[in-house]
Amino acid sequence: MAKSLEGFQPMFGKPKAEWEVPSSLPLLPFMFHVHALDSFHLRVHVTDFQSCTWAATRSIEQLEDLRDDIGIGGSWSDFIDYLIASVRSENVKLVLSRPSKSSGGTGPMFAKLIAHKSKGMPLISIALDRIMDSTANDAMANLSLELFKAYETKHNLVVKEQERTCWLTQILSAEKEKNESLQHQLDTLLFSKRKKLQKSNVSDKALPVSALSNSDVVSVSETHNSPEKPPVQDLLSTKVGQRVVPAYRRAKVRGVFLQDTEGSEDN
Repeated sequence: MAKSLEGFQPMFGKPKAEWEVPSSLPLLPFMFHVHALDSFHLRVHVTDFQSCTWAATRSIEQLEDLRDDIGIGGSWSDFIDYLIASVRSENVKLVLSRPSKSSGGTGPMFAKLIAHKSKGMPLISIALDRIMDSTANDAMANLSLELFKAYETKHNLVVKEQERTCWLTQILSAEKEKNESLQHQLDTLLFSKRKKLQKSNVSDKALPVSALSNSDVVSVSETHNSPEKPPVQDLLSTKVGQRVVPAYRRAKVRGVFLQDTEGSEDN
């Protein structure tokens, strides 16, 4: 795969500015802009929009040397991914050299943009040269314009997402109203069926009582009042009166004298 910066998206950020050697001189806020100048060159601009502006341009070959210096293995795309992740992290700082006498007190002439993905990871360090006059003005103007373009792109994406969210909310609200209407109809139908079922159960429970009062009661009364069938008590008393007592339980007739058999024969 050929090494290229095609598709490289511009990156903006606010580095933490500090002096290379501790100094009491105040520092203004800075902003950086890292973008692809073309498919084979990466350009970096850093400025405070007043008196200090720096720039650096790196070719594909110089980026390869940077890759070897910091010791990042893998493919070219792996290195570019690590570079992007480092610049987009919060671990980006701008280290400024001490102002020299040759600069006439106008500020430092050199600086470094240092970034790393996370603590303990390799450092991406890019040396910057100070630019002035019209070149600095062009760099600040380009940074401002590109920053606005990036903002506009993000803003349009947010607007589209908001419109899509609003549209989805309307659909959801309509579906909710539809579901509530269907639920109301279902509840009404279930209530009507439940009411009919309760009436049916009441009617079923009343039927055995009426049948018993009309037919069963009549049959029972006819059984008791029928002259052909004697009462149960009479049948039991009749059976008891006609019962035959066994011979061994018959009582002997006392007070009867038996005649002498021999005397009778003689007479």
